Amino acid sequence: MHLKDILSPANVINNAQAETKKGVLEIISKLIAKNFIDIEYKEILSCLINREKLGSTAIGHGVALPHGRLENITNPIGAFIHLEKAIDFEANDNQPVDLFFVLLVPQTTEKETQQYLEILAEVAEKFRIKEFRQQLRTAKDIKLIYKLITG
Repeated sequence: MHLKDILSPANVINNAQAETKKGVLEIISKLIAKNFIDIEYKEILSCLINREKLGSTAIGHGVALPHGRLENITNPIGAFIHLEKAIDFEANDNQPVDLFFVLLVPQTTEKETQQYLEILAEVAEKFRIKEFRQQLRTAKDIKLIYKLITG
């Protein structure tokens, strides 16, 4: 599975405004619920908040990978949010976060769980590259952001 298969330009937001961890998770949840009418906003928000309670999904360098499992989806769903101003997301490196790649996956079998982990690893690897992060931060156009992430 490729990132093109789980992320659409409709699930990309540039220069969003949020002041708290919960605020950005609300933006993410509303975006996905708007674009996938079978999924309830509150269900997505609850899923993401519950995952964050286990430990921050921030991976450092201003990046977080919020993720979770939802019962009523059959395919992984991705979203990307770039915040206008970085916020505290309890990152291990104590850096505020402005780049968020979100991954929601179905309740899965062992084989599907492996695929889920591979997607997260691929995304994390991309976001470890300083030039990639900088390109996302300076991109003005959603189509360019989408192309950078999925390319």
